Amino acid sequence: MHYGAIIGGIVSNTLRPTIPSHCDSEWRGLMEQCWAPNPAVRPSFTEIARRLRTMSSAASQAKAHGHKASK
Repeated sequence: MHYGAIIGGIVSNTLRPTIPSHCDSEWRGLMEQCWAPNPAVRPSFTEIARRLRTMSSAASQAKAHGHKASK
């Protein structure tokens, strides 16, 4: 990407990283909501923190169950 395009994307608030196809749909949804052009529809920091804690807990539980199943 040319540096002018990067600067333009930052200034216009439209430059976003590519989300990998293997990204979990909950993570993808949260990122896209945080990037909403209208600040009024973006989640609050409290909501973001709550959802991240929930997703982290679910990932930890899934990992623990995966390790138990492989034994």
